[in-house]
Amino acid sequence: ADMTNGIIDELRKGNWMDGFMKRLLVFPVLILSLFLGGLAIPTADAFDVNDPPPEVVATWEGAHHFLPGSATLSGTMEQVSFGQKGPMEPGKRIARDYLKPGVKIPAVIYLHNCSGSQHVNGWAEFFSEFGFAFFAPNSFLRPGRKIYCGRGISRTIDYRMKMRTREALYALHQVKKLPWIDQKRLILMGFSEGAFAASGFHYDGFIAHILLATACRFTHGFSKTPGSPLAPSGVAVLNIVGKKDRWYGTGCNIRRDNGGSKNIQLENTGHVINSDHPEAVAAISKFLEACCGIAPPKNAGEGLDVSTEVMKLLKEFDSMATFFAQMRADDAASKGDEKGKKFWLNVLEELEKLRN
Repeated sequence: ADMTNGIIDELRKGNWMDGFMKRLLVFPVLILSLFLGGLAIPTADAFDVNDPPPEVVATWEGAHHFLPGSATLSGTMEQVSFGQKGPMEPGKRIARDYLKPGVKIPAVIYLHNCSGSQHVNGWAEFFSEFGFAFFAPNSFLRPGRKIYCGRGISRTIDYRMKMRTREALYALHQVKKLPWIDQKRLILMGFSEGAFAASGFHYDGFIAHILLATACRFTHGFSKTPGSPLAPSGVAVLNIVGKKDRWYGTGCNIRRDNGGSKNIQLENTGHVINSDHPEAVAAISKFLEACCGIAPPKNAGEGLDVSTEVMKLLKEFDSMATFFAQMRADDAASKGDEKGKKFWLNVLEELEKLRN
């Protein structure tokens, strides 16, 4: 109405052509601003996972991936690589060398933040306790890959969305080949830049998405109006964001409630959300049970005191105390109970100190 009245006024003044042309120029600018402002839908740009460019392959083959202690022959979390060449396919070689026969392991594909994979190990250990394999493609294995952090990176958002989405698609393609993975319980997870791609990932293949530090707007910069993730409707989505995050503190508008889907804002928390954040890991633990039917792991050392257990073992088993401490650590490890294993190994260490 305002634009129409303005044109009428210009007609009355005799400046109709000048006014009309000025307003006509508004439309392409408006359309361009909407596109750059975050309404563009990210795509993989007709990416073929069966014929990927070598720089995408490098992000998978050279990266660090992790197997949970509950599934490994050693009873501890194992780090593996798919880049080793040989007569046997990497998946079969890994199964032969590391895994118990017949296992079916749920898995997480994790997309790191703009500066690299410094948070990978911590999250791998966390998910290992729940029995998950943890696959972490490394975007910085691309030749010439730059760090796009800080001011001005909004200009590269479309490029980075395409790049990270391709990495996720290729990782999913590789994981789908592995017979020892539980294909019905795959989770896509991303932090910051990785959450850009994860929140815009609209392809099938995952039962759930876990997003850390994003507003689902596909732009860089703080927004008072959160966007919504583009995951297929049947996919559960958990977004966790710090209220003090100066870029994405609003979090996402999660317009679904299946599988424990929700947006959680953490008090007294900024942009970085690590695996040692108690509220974040508690929220993810609850979400894993709701979305995927995976209950929190039992801790064989929960509620126990190291010194007390040392004295109990000495009193009951005397010279065999170290043997039974080791046996309990091994038993916890066989169940994927990393915390319980660590507790009994601490007991064993104290016993050995006393023996010496």
